[in-house]
Amino acid sequence: MARKAMIAATAAVILLSSCGQSDSKDPKPISVSERSQLSKQTDPRAAQATNAFGLELAAKLLRDTKGQNMVISPISIAQALSMTLNGAVGPTREQMLKTMHMEGLSSDELNDGQRKLRELLRQPGPGVKLSMANSLWIQQEWPFHKPYLDRMNTVYDAELYERELSDPAVMKEINKWVDKQTNGLIPTILDEPVPEMTKLLLMNALYFDGNWETPFEPEDTKDRDFTDSDGKVRSVPFMHQEGGFEYEETETYQAVRLPYGDGQMGMLIVQPRINSDRTALASKLLADPDFWTKRMDHLNGRLALPKFRAESKFELSELLKAMGMSLPFDPNRADFSEMADMSGVQEQRLYINKVLHKTLVDVSEHGTEAAAVTMIGMDAGSAPPEGNFEMTVDRPFLFAIQDLQSGVLLFVGSVKTLS
Repeated sequence: MARKAMIAATAAVILLSSCGQSDSKDPKPISVSERSQLSKQTDPRAAQATNAFGLELAAKLLRDTKGQNMVISPISIAQALSMTLNGAVGPTREQMLKTMHMEGLSSDELNDGQRKLRELLRQPGPGVKLSMANSLWIQQEWPFHKPYLDRMNTVYDAELYERELSDPAVMKEINKWVDKQTNGLIPTILDEPVPEMTKLLLMNALYFDGNWETPFEPEDTKDRDFTDSDGKVRSVPFMHQEGGFEYEETETYQAVRLPYGDGQMGMLIVQPRINSDRTALASKLLADPDFWTKRMDHLNGRLALPKFRAESKFELSELLKAMGMSLPFDPNRADFSEMADMSGVQEQRLYINKVLHKTLVDVSEHGTEAAAVTMIGMDAGSAPPEGNFEMTVDRPFLFAIQDLQSGVLLFVGSVKTLS
């Protein structure tokens, strides 16, 4: 039996230290036309900021993961960081807004933009299952502001868990939450108990399961050679399909988009030409958010795409600092006073201690199933086809999974090796 294509969940966890809830509602049935009308109610600036931030982060990770596959979920990371941003004030908040490409947005605009994106994604339309959950895990008896916690619940649907965070049983409970929200694709996000200094964990989990609009026939899957980034040639299963696709080619790349469901979502595959500079091309394309969201002409063609699985786990703190977000990680200068009253705890400051992000992608004949988890830990202290093309994805390539109606990028990645 053919394995379903899967794009794994990304787990984002932000831990804050001192010196969501799972959305239980079932997604509503909705047609593509109804969803198109709903997408018009979203603020385009929310998707644009999420995409620009996610692509910038992906570009830096791509440079740091030579020879390795890389995949992240821009929307998962943005949701977790947006919850954190709600507790920041002054220069700490300004740095976060700038780094996340959200300058100029008021608190209400930022929150309303992320809320409407999440609500739209929870109604993915025919042929696609998509769920997103947020949660806050707080240290018992710490003086968190009720208005902040209430805002996270009402705006971000974040479920509140008040625990003795350093208890090893809590690590197991958090991992169980992640496992459930990602449908088992990401069974854990924490490898060890929460440090005693950690007073708050902010988490987002995203799960995606999309059927190709036109599935690949399993009997057409044949072994072919794939050349890894290190030049090693491997024989791997390739899926084959002929038909009409969104397609574009230049002297430096070929790009094709495969739709999910009834075309409301899609996967963009970008393969550099054999003689092009892959590194320079990736840097150029990841610096251009419009490239990833533009619609392309429909052409008839033949596509050979390998079945692939990619997993990534990143601790993003140093990269975020390098991107301009240093104050939130500074135990002496971070200001998250909108989150909690520090006057009674010996002037201890909350600051971001870790930003963990875990993602899995597994793609095959019938579609894509994906999950993402982001954890932030804070310590105290279509037109008719015209033309023809042939595309065989037999060397390293970039990809993105996108909600084509809102424009937001769910996953962005690079496949450099297959096994």
